[in-house]
Amino acid sequence: MDFHKIYPRSFSSLNGLTYGLVRTSNGKKLVVMGENDPVLADPFKGECHRHTSTLKVCDLSAENTECLMTLFPYTKPTSLRKHSITIGTGDRLGLATPGHIRAIQKFQVRPVLAQQSVRENTQTGRNFTEVIKDAAWAVFQENYQDGYGADGDHLKSIQEVRNALDAGVSMVTLDLSEKLNLTAFQYSTEVVDLKFKEEIDEEDAKVLFHLFLNKEFPFKIPHGGFSIQFDEESLKRNVLLFHKAIDFTEEVYKFILSRSGGRASIDFEISIDETPFPTSPENHLFFMIELNYRGIHIDSLAPRFIGEFQKGINYRGDLQDFREQFYQHAMIAQDFGNYKISIHSGSDKFSVFPMIGEMAKKGLHLKTAGTSWLEAMRLIALINPSLYREMHRFALSIFKEASKLYHVSTDLDRIPKIETLQDQELPSFLEQEDARQLLHITYGYLLNAKDKNGKDLFRDRFFQTMSKYEEDYWSLLERHIEKHLNSLGVEKNPHLPC
Repeated sequence: MDFHKIYPRSFSSLNGLTYGLVRTSNGKKLVVMGENDPVLADPFKGECHRHTSTLKVCDLSAENTECLMTLFPYTKPTSLRKHSITIGTGDRLGLATPGHIRAIQKFQVRPVLAQQSVRENTQTGRNFTEVIKDAAWAVFQENYQDGYGADGDHLKSIQEVRNALDAGVSMVTLDLSEKLNLTAFQYSTEVVDLKFKEEIDEEDAKVLFHLFLNKEFPFKIPHGGFSIQFDEESLKRNVLLFHKAIDFTEEVYKFILSRSGGRASIDFEISIDETPFPTSPENHLFFMIELNYRGIHIDSLAPRFIGEFQKGINYRGDLQDFREQFYQHAMIAQDFGNYKISIHSGSDKFSVFPMIGEMAKKGLHLKTAGTSWLEAMRLIALINPSLYREMHRFALSIFKEASKLYHVSTDLDRIPKIETLQDQELPSFLEQEDARQLLHITYGYLLNAKDKNGKDLFRDRFFQTMSKYEEDYWSLLERHIEKHLNSLGVEKNPHLPC
């Protein structure tokens, strides 16, 4: 069998056998080497080749992934609760994780390497099991033994949570966007009173009034602070906004506990970021006091921040306003559960990273995903310009449909006409915000595009290019993720690998 490439970091010895990853004409394979018969008893399923010793070549199948996680436990996802700074590096293609690891291991941070939502899996044709499998083999390839997480992202139902847990995730991100009453702060005072009486039991109302009314919630620091108080109307509006979402959170929390045997193995994040208005500090505090009252413990919370966290581009908004409000969110998180503030759509928000890193150093989770796809498109522009031109034109044709799924402010008229650019100028599209958003939100359409005969338009050529130039791709990612972590001010790892 011809080996086109050997991945030297992956090679290690265990129980007298040597294990490692190689690339063949049929893709990546695990090889197991030993003296004659011992390799035949190895648990991995594969084809044996006998010479002076025995060589077994194994597919990276789901069954062999289970064997990998048993023999090399560091390849299995784990809770990252004890680490104050974490980063989610969603790998939509199953190709990016080695580049992510090479950046992350330079810093005092832990990664959630497997991070996908149901929507992303639908777009890419994958599932949670495949996402975790790809991450596990990449961890083995890079010999990364510091621990990583796997996040079932933006889950909206018990069934979606069940599917993610069945696949082996170590983190659940519960998206409450469909359980929130987003009109609660638009009602007149009269309607608020009426809705409150209709929806909230009298005994529950008494408890809520006792918890919140005539109380001051101060947050003090050496050089100042702030306080939050609820009057009856603001309390009722918050109750109407959140009460169904809190009931659902409690249901999911109890389900997770029943499945996992306790909190130790599953990190629990709440997402309230996909709303049409920012989460105020008052909203945040109300939500957390209610969760604490019900005995619900979370590990991270994703509010909707003031300003705009659009996909794949820098922060848009007033930086001072953001600083002031983010500081309050961080203080509430420290005082009411010591959980992490989670930054969704966190890719490329370089203008606010320094203040985020400064104010949330005791608990921060940054989520990125689309940026690894954009770096893949940068590689295509650099290496295969004719393919990039085709994909760019198709993205323009499908943008209107794709934009229904995302909140973006892309103006196609601001994107340079591709016909006017030379091949060497194509990577500049990855620096222009409108072009970045165009490519970001159309990834699923590009990967699944077919001609009239049902043949893939781009997928085969795209993955062939990515495979051939994988080291170049990982170098692009390493540099890009390193830029994120440096901008956040994450401390360097004093024990860098050789």
